[in-house]
Amino acid sequence: MFKKAFECMEMTQKQYLFKIALPIISMGIIFPIIMFLLVPDLITGAFTYVLFLVPVLFIAVVVLYPTTVLGTKQSQIDVNMHYYITHMGVLAASNMARKEVLRQLSINAAYGYLAVETGKIYTLMNDWNFSLAQACRFISKRTPSAIFADFLDRLAHSSEAGEPFEQFIWTEQKVVMNEFDTMYKKSLGQIQMTKEIFVAMMTALIFLTSISLIMPIITGMEPGILMAGSIVTFLGAEGILVFVMKSKSPKDKIWHTLRIETGADRTIRMSFPVSIIGVILLSILLVLAGDLLPITFKIAIAVTPFALTGYLAMKEEELIKRKDDNFSSFVRALGSTAGARGGIIRDSLRNLTYHDFGPLTPDIKELYKRLETRINKIMSWNYFAAGTGSNLIERFGTIFAEGIDKGGKPEQIGEIVGDNFMKIVSLRKLRYSLASSLVGEVYGLTGGIAFTMFLTLAIVKMLVNIFEGTDIPPGMTSILSLGSVMDINFLALLLMSMMVGHSILSAILLRAVDGGSMFNCYIHFVGMVWLSAILGEVSFIVMAGLT
Repeated sequence: MFKKAFECMEMTQKQYLFKIALPIISMGIIFPIIMFLLVPDLITGAFTYVLFLVPVLFIAVVVLYPTTVLGTKQSQIDVNMHYYITHMGVLAASNMARKEVLRQLSINAAYGYLAVETGKIYTLMNDWNFSLAQACRFISKRTPSAIFADFLDRLAHSSEAGEPFEQFIWTEQKVVMNEFDTMYKKSLGQIQMTKEIFVAMMTALIFLTSISLIMPIITGMEPGILMAGSIVTFLGAEGILVFVMKSKSPKDKIWHTLRIETGADRTIRMSFPVSIIGVILLSILLVLAGDLLPITFKIAIAVTPFALTGYLAMKEEELIKRKDDNFSSFVRALGSTAGARGGIIRDSLRNLTYHDFGPLTPDIKELYKRLETRINKIMSWNYFAAGTGSNLIERFGTIFAEGIDKGGKPEQIGEIVGDNFMKIVSLRKLRYSLASSLVGEVYGLTGGIAFTMFLTLAIVKMLVNIFEGTDIPPGMTSILSLGSVMDINFLALLLMSMMVGHSILSAILLRAVDGGSMFNCYIHFVGMVWLSAILGEVSFIVMAGLT
């Protein structure tokens, strides 16, 4: 494993030892020594153990850094393999030489480290006169990805056996896509498992925070400090779980990444400053309103303008998903029609503009108009992808356009792109289904947390009122100052702040799981804050009715 990691870092073990490991470990050893010499009075108690842990931490960084690099490079390869094999199949369909196919793939920056590995194969063949089989086997032993290594071994065997390159790549479409299918479903399974841990952990943390509200009654401790510590613990643990679930989610974006701003992009971008201004204005009005509304509703009303940006992003994202559903049939129809017309794309596209491809139809008409200008075919397809807003259409549309531009067979290219596109859309629907179920669970969990916490606070408020009107027996001094210490309004503010933090993290979690835009999370953020505010007030009303 470490050997492959050093290969990825492009340095030997000796170079890593002297350039990175020794300087970092030396810093870890020198820092505690300097602290002991300069400020010996501070080195007492637990801080002494912390200083002794510094060298251990630095050594751990030195050991783990290569594995982190290896994991990052592996991820860059695995998440692009389905695009890579599709692109290779399209280029092979244009009767391009094997070496030229590898060169074209190696200069595509979208493939990340996969392009680097392909560039190494091309360099071995072009500069060092390796055969394709030799170059593939050489890299397969050093690449961090098992999927790519297996593919290279199969390619090497096929080359030695004399199998035509185009035929091999055609059969590999199913093999690689099946491996991608397995990897994708494995990620979804990990999310499902982590989701259950998330719910269980949040339930346990609710109990901890509830105890922090009741403890001051029993012990006389400062409730504000105790509550603040519990909130930090709650949000910190939740943040770690959100990060874990995000790291396990498939790296599969919904929105395009082109540097082309469409009308929808501009609308969403401009709506955010409007939302910020709305939040500021409402906050000022609510402060001036005084005690007219409870703090729960004040906070909920103040953050409501963020729903504008969230709604616009959610609406556009649903449209992108519908366009993705129609792209496969469009590219198949374009490929087969162009094949029947001798590879002429513009005439075929003109005929398809009269067909109904759902929400994709206006974008197809715009694509035809741009291609008709005959200025730049690739840029026309890029603007088409940006107009759809879809990352999938961006990647596969570019592959289709490049294959046609290189003189490939339109019907074969359309079939490869359409089949692989449809498989990914099918996997995405599984992901959307998982995300939809998670939405219900997160809202239910948020409601449960809010009702439990505010109900506990309402009980504390009731007890404070009871104790304030009761003669306290001697010896129960911890309760004597209860009325002056327990500021219910301040504790309600702390609880609502916790619910706002929880709503932010939960909204980010939902976006991470379904792969959507972070702008879309604002609609869930506002929804969960309002749910918390309503249930908080309901809990106070319930307790008031019981007393």
